Amino acid sequence: MSQQPLKKKRWPYILGGVVLLLVVAGAIALWRLDAFLLERARAEAATYAKQLGRPIEIGDVSTRLLPSVGAEVENVVVGAAEGEPVPLLEMKRLEVAVALWPALTSGGKDIQVKNAEVSGLTLNYVQLPDGTTNVSRVQDKLAEQPPAEEPADEAPTDLSAVRVDRAAITDATLRLVDRTGAQPRELAINDLDVEVKDLRAGKPLEVVLHAAVLTDKQNFHVTLNAAPLPPSLIPVPERLVIQSEPIDLTPLGPFLGPEVGLQAGSLRADWKAELGAAVPGGNGPTSLQGGLQARGLRFAGAEGGKALDVVVDTDVSGDMKAGDLSLKKLLLELGPARLTGKGEVKGLLSEAPSMKDFELVGENLDPELLAEYYPPLRKSLANQVAGPVGLVVKAEGTQQEQALNVDVDLTPVRLRIPEQLSKEKGGPMRLTARVTGAAASGGALRFEAKTDLGGVDMRPGGLLNKRPGQTFTVDTAGTYQPESGKSPLKVDLGRLNVALLDTTLTGKASVAMAGEGAKQTTTFSLSMKSPRINADELMVEDEPESEGKAPTEEPPSDPQRFKGMSGDVHLEIGALRMSDMDFSNMLVDVKMKDDLITVERFTTGVYGGTVSASGSSVRMGPPAAERPFELKAEVKGMDMAEALASRVPKKVLGGKFDGQMNLQGVGYETESLKERLAGAIEGNLAGGVFFGADLPAVVSGPLVKALPFAGKALSSEGVTQLAEQLPFGVKIQNGVAQLSKPITWTRPEAAMSFDGGIRLDGTLDLAGSVNLQPSLVQKLTLGKVTPPEALPVAMKLTGKAWSPEVTGLDVMPAVTTLAKLAAAGAATSLLGDKGKQVGQIITGGTDAAKEAARAEAEKRKQELEEKARQEAEAARKKAEEKAKDKLKGIFKR
Repeated sequence: MSQQPLKKKRWPYILGGVVLLLVVAGAIALWRLDAFLLERARAEAATYAKQLGRPIEIGDVSTRLLPSVGAEVENVVVGAAEGEPVPLLEMKRLEVAVALWPALTSGGKDIQVKNAEVSGLTLNYVQLPDGTTNVSRVQDKLAEQPPAEEPADEAPTDLSAVRVDRAAITDATLRLVDRTGAQPRELAINDLDVEVKDLRAGKPLEVVLHAAVLTDKQNFHVTLNAAPLPPSLIPVPERLVIQSEPIDLTPLGPFLGPEVGLQAGSLRADWKAELGAAVPGGNGPTSLQGGLQARGLRFAGAEGGKALDVVVDTDVSGDMKAGDLSLKKLLLELGPARLTGKGEVKGLLSEAPSMKDFELVGENLDPELLAEYYPPLRKSLANQVAGPVGLVVKAEGTQQEQALNVDVDLTPVRLRIPEQLSKEKGGPMRLTARVTGAAASGGALRFEAKTDLGGVDMRPGGLLNKRPGQTFTVDTAGTYQPESGKSPLKVDLGRLNVALLDTTLTGKASVAMAGEGAKQTTTFSLSMKSPRINADELMVEDEPESEGKAPTEEPPSDPQRFKGMSGDVHLEIGALRMSDMDFSNMLVDVKMKDDLITVERFTTGVYGGTVSASGSSVRMGPPAAERPFELKAEVKGMDMAEALASRVPKKVLGGKFDGQMNLQGVGYETESLKERLAGAIEGNLAGGVFFGADLPAVVSGPLVKALPFAGKALSSEGVTQLAEQLPFGVKIQNGVAQLSKPITWTRPEAAMSFDGGIRLDGTLDLAGSVNLQPSLVQKLTLGKVTPPEALPVAMKLTGKAWSPEVTGLDVMPAVTTLAKLAAAGAATSLLGDKGKQVGQIITGGTDAAKEAARAEAEKRKQELEEKARQEAEAARKKAEEKAKDKLKGIFKR
């Protein structure tokens, strides 16, 4: 029986072919994917290149699927702009690898980054001949871009699904290139490595940095440790270690520029910090051990070539929450200046702190002396500070009551702070404070502080008129509560006493601050009392603008600068002199919410009466010229002659005013108020006197002169007596005060009535009539005529209120009436009873004359109303044009 050949199995070949086909297909797919990603990356790079004003090149992009999903980007270059010798940035390779299987099986909830590494990164920092740098050019280009919208505040993203086994920057270089001199210079920080391992939620973080600073061998090392990471992976640092071998700083001098002038020196560091509660979100005690030394620092221009040694040596520990501080060693040396500390404090935030040999002392803290070693200090201080500052902090007291005493003495110091203050050496300037522990266990810190500024000249600040040698002290006592968790930082001053010249103020204040950025809030309270304040004496007088000198333009203020601020102010002042006005028994309660200030209560005596402005408000956010305000005031018994005396060159009005004001406007300057002030004033003037003119006398002169017979005008007394009680109402629109209805009053010699308005600059525009009483007419005509009733004479008052002009005076209707009455009287005398009939015929014109006078007055009134309407329309159009111009200006920016 013959054997048949074995049949070959074909399935392995088929399976192999399928696998081969899949591999080829996958390779082709990855090749196409790489090409697509490279194309997209280069397109995005071109967009960013336009924004940065320099080319961006990407060499290659490659991906892989096995054994992990990964991508590599190679040879990325952010090139040089015009005039720059080298590219801004070069990167040889960026590699990212992510475990595929965990990501697939978890539905994207388990992202394991096996490795993320940047290698061969070089950053070139170039100083160019024109004084700019390549980095500053990039910043300028970015500043030209439209600002991005600020993202809304959201809770931190939960990244607990992400795990990074390793992230690193390896073999990086920072090159410093100086092209400002005749010969180019270069320095470099080479072999820069940064590595992070096992980055994930719930695990502590360690970041390690090594670098070769100004040498070829790694000589600078930093290690940062953080607490176990939260789901957001935002670290809270716990420990920082900095170590360096001696680094020669001499090559760095040219890069710091001639303004620094570093010629020689070395730096060495060995410093470890346990950060604890000293960083946001941290907990536990804080400690600083070790220090740094900068030896032999020589700077150009140093007197006698003196070398500056800087030494920081610490062995300090403390617990901010408990109020513990231990100074086993604290030494800060800056050339001849020295600060040393020793001793310990325990339980400073408790009711009974304990202190042992605690002392903090400063020696030779004199900027003028230090400038002998470091000459650029003179320029940076601009000769503003010279002389030794005294600083002593010591623990004193019995075992039962211990305290920290702080003494800062600037008496030996000369100060020249531009636009703020000045002081000669020897002039008193001292701060003493005493810290006595917390008001309760874990509570706010209690303190007392006294400040003596007797030797300070405050006049350069342009606010206080306080000369050297005049009294200026501040005495405070209160508590300080640092920010903790949801509790804000808070300062309460239970005692706040100020003595300035002859003025004394006593009261209390508080401020609390919480949050950050857009959520930052500030809450304050101030309550002060004073028996007497002479603000005119305390404040510096504003200097008039020099002729031909353009006024100084203030930079625009942020309209949102008051956002998050709220508080209240309470003031009680027995007597206040301000702007040549004397106020008495002033009581003020003001509240602030963001930029809105509201007057809840304001009462004071002034000009022999009282004023209440409760309910008034103003918004402080806009510029001063654009701040809207509302004034609500009630006035009782105000002497108008006193009130107007300092505002007009001559007396204009007397009497006692009672009334209410409700005004709205924008800005404080007269020119703005002329266009934008509106509202109403209702009130009564008792015992009023108009000092601008004697109206009956003004009328009598032209009237007597026009009579066809002899008469005698009144001698002018220069004033017009108004009614004992003169109620009136004024409506204000576009800065013009218009009478709501005519004001009318009757005196024994005449009855007067006027309508119209007055501008804010005191310009009158009134039309009306003076109705001469029969007794006055008899006097003017020397007894020849006694009319049966008052005789009207139409007139207008224009010009300034204190020096008015009488216009439109029409005496002819009255003259005609008087002539007829005189003729009728003569006929009666000659003809007896028959003459009465003739007189009746003659005097038939009397009614016509009176009607003519009334018609003239009505005509004047209509003319006035039409003029006011035209002016209001012109002001409205002007305001519209101004608003349009502002909008155009905004959209052109």
